[in-house]
Amino acid sequence: MFVSSLLVCVVGCARTGVPEVRAVPKAAKAATREEGAPGEELPWAQFSAETFARAKAERKYVVMDGSAEWCHWCHVMEATTYHDAGIRRLLDAHFIAVKVDVDARPDLQERYADYGWPATVVFSPEGEELGAYRGYLDSDEFAEILNTVVASGVAQKAASPSAVETKRPIERQPLSEERLVAIQQRTDLALDELWDVEQGGWGRTQKAPLGWDNAWLLTKAAHGDASAKKKVLFALDQQAKLIDPVWGGIYQYSAAADWDHAHFEKLMTFQAPAIDNYATAYGLTRDPKYLTRARAMLGYVDRFMKGPEGGFFTTQDADLNAHDRDKPFMNGHDYYALGEKERLARGLPRIDNHEYGRENGLAIAAYCTMFEITKDANVLASAEKAARRVLETHRVPSGGITHDRIDESAPTKKILYLSDNASFGFALMRLYEVTKNADFLVRARAIADFMQTELAGDEGGGFFANTKDPDAAGILVRRRVPFEENVMATRMLARLVRALPASEAMPYRAMIDRTLRAISTPEQIADRGRMIGDYLLALEETKGVRGGPQAL
Repeated sequence: MFVSSLLVCVVGCARTGVPEVRAVPKAAKAATREEGAPGEELPWAQFSAETFARAKAERKYVVMDGSAEWCHWCHVMEATTYHDAGIRRLLDAHFIAVKVDVDARPDLQERYADYGWPATVVFSPEGEELGAYRGYLDSDEFAEILNTVVASGVAQKAASPSAVETKRPIERQPLSEERLVAIQQRTDLALDELWDVEQGGWGRTQKAPLGWDNAWLLTKAAHGDASAKKKVLFALDQQAKLIDPVWGGIYQYSAAADWDHAHFEKLMTFQAPAIDNYATAYGLTRDPKYLTRARAMLGYVDRFMKGPEGGFFTTQDADLNAHDRDKPFMNGHDYYALGEKERLARGLPRIDNHEYGRENGLAIAAYCTMFEITKDANVLASAEKAARRVLETHRVPSGGITHDRIDESAPTKKILYLSDNASFGFALMRLYEVTKNADFLVRARAIADFMQTELAGDEGGGFFANTKDPDAAGILVRRRVPFEENVMATRMLARLVRALPASEAMPYRAMIDRTLRAISTPEQIADRGRMIGDYLLALEETKGVRGGPQAL
């Protein structure tokens, strides 16, 4: 995810794009890849109300290591910085250190995604944010931050303007059709200015397969835009260098201004758009190379990223044995240079087999596109099986979808997230479109009703990132209206409105209007930089189903 269109080299990982803007620290330049090997287990606390209560009682600060299980530089920072003796003394004396798997906490993932992973955040005992820092920090940098907090009670610096909570501008009326059309045109032009003529794709630093940007150009190409067609096919050809030649699947990004320096994490948030993009490109051109690539994505997911009950998994690590200190560590550069037999002989990089609602939604929707293009009944059967799996294991009585499977043996009040509900609702609508099975429509409508009841934002419109958390403290009490998740909600609602009789669709049209006015501010659009294709798709897909009576 990007906070500006001006990107420079950085050390770190990110959720939906490439590492964030940051100068490479000295220690990182000198670090070897083997420093990602796991060390002794550290005494991490949980990010919870109990931890903040303990912080108050002990008069300590809380420092959060926001990291992803698949993230190479997260492993390096834990193995080096957090194992440094001086850092351990500082933490033990003045802080409670918590580790958060950001894939398991969409609220924290959304809030700090702009920092890349690892994201380091310092909190007061009351849960107020004192400072947030992006990417890998060496021990000297980290010690300076911690010492400053101890000495003054505030962080030395803020890593980004986005660290400051700002009040959202409130649009009290639905945006006019003329204004939305103008916004779409300006945003499309701004994205086009980021096009890399030489390498393809958008931006001229680290290259990443930007699935929604590709999907936007494919949509334009399908409407006869020859320039968009030429560009997107070039981008898809170039990013094919990131496809694993042995197992298929696409790597997260290239750590350079070309496509030749792969970083080897494999995330479902990249596999699903790649399936969709290459299948669509094949449908557009009938060039068999695009079908081959789509099948390479699909084959990888079917083999490695799908459970026996049909649900889809989340991520696969860049490195081998990054979580198991009893087994030999091997960095991704060496591991993925091996062939099939050599890889299997050494083992598999860890697969996160959580079946999250968001990732399942993205995968199901991509499988629907693959079915539309190929008419392969097995692909559709996989999509339907995954959907029924999630409905069975994630659905709550209110119609919403939980992030992870519901554990009946340990019933607790779960926080539900917009990211899961919007994405899975979108998938249900895609299934309805390709099967005309009314059950998928009914379930999608129930999700939309849940979103309106439990997630509807304030007078500024849109949907909150999560349901109310009675145990939230400090900054987390203030729920956010996240851009990316609201874009997906809008796209899901557009499909729902088209599928319903006009007499039943009006409340959902109003939701579209409220959401578009919440996210269509110049500041939010500019903050997205090159990660804006999904918003352009939302504007295109809501034509004809927006602009109803005043929003609810």
